[in-house]
Amino acid sequence: MKKRALAVMTCLAGTLAGCTGEPEVRTYQLSGQILVVRPETQEVLIRHGDIAGFMPGMTMPFKVRDPGLLQGRQAGDLVEATLTVAAESAWLSTLVATGRAPLPADAPAAIPAAAGVSVLAPGDRVPDMALVTTSGRELKLTESRGRATAVTFIYTRCPLPDFCPLMDRRFAEVQRRASTDSTLAGRISLVSVSFDPATDTPARLASHAEAMGANPSVWQFATMNDAAHVDRFAASFGVNVIREQDGTITHNLRTLVIAPSGTVVSVRDGNQWSAEDLLEDLRTALRR
Repeated sequence: MKKRALAVMTCLAGTLAGCTGEPEVRTYQLSGQILVVRPETQEVLIRHGDIAGFMPGMTMPFKVRDPGLLQGRQAGDLVEATLTVAAESAWLSTLVATGRAPLPADAPAAIPAAAGVSVLAPGDRVPDMALVTTSGRELKLTESRGRATAVTFIYTRCPLPDFCPLMDRRFAEVQRRASTDSTLAGRISLVSVSFDPATDTPARLASHAEAMGANPSVWQFATMNDAAHVDRFAASFGVNVIREQDGTITHNLRTLVIAPSGTVVSVRDGNQWSAEDLLEDLRTALRR
């Protein structure tokens, strides 16, 4: 299963990069069961079977563009849906209930945070926990060196273009634009933390960083030595991680900006923010 999932994700990465010459927008049919409905974020968590030609069965949060699709939907619904995938986004364009069934015993009532972890909010100090960078050295977010820092969470196997790959593209744009901005050049740091340490070793992250064009003096990729530690670290940033038995990972998106003093200045939930939004957050952080 893991080999198959990896093969599908590798193929998908090439497809979304435009390597095949096929249409940029594709649709896929999925069948599954709703575990969680989040109308406030226009998301639904579905445990689905294999999506032919796209990905193996897993538990995955999906966005809807039409909030009406979630009206009347609830946990336990069996559904048929159309997944629309573009180069930089993916969403459910149809969602039809076909019946109901008891929720599986391991179904979450919500995307759970690690037990006993307080979620950081603006004004809070970031935890003094050590990350491992691509060079194998220790990195602590409290060691700002007088810089404003943006932190997000990713994993390199992430299959949906509007999740981790989008965070990578946004950070790449922020890095590029900051290099020509006199108020930011040499004064910011970007940190992408992987919550998949088993796969995203320092060597793998180094290769990924090179592919993304990350300048190590500005943008670093890092992780921790084991999943339990990185899960608790991510949870403190409001990132909730569900690890499936087949190795796939369900997660939300959250990006924080930290002032040189080590306190949180802003929190960006999800992916509905632009590079300019983050650049402005970094400018604000430098004024704190």
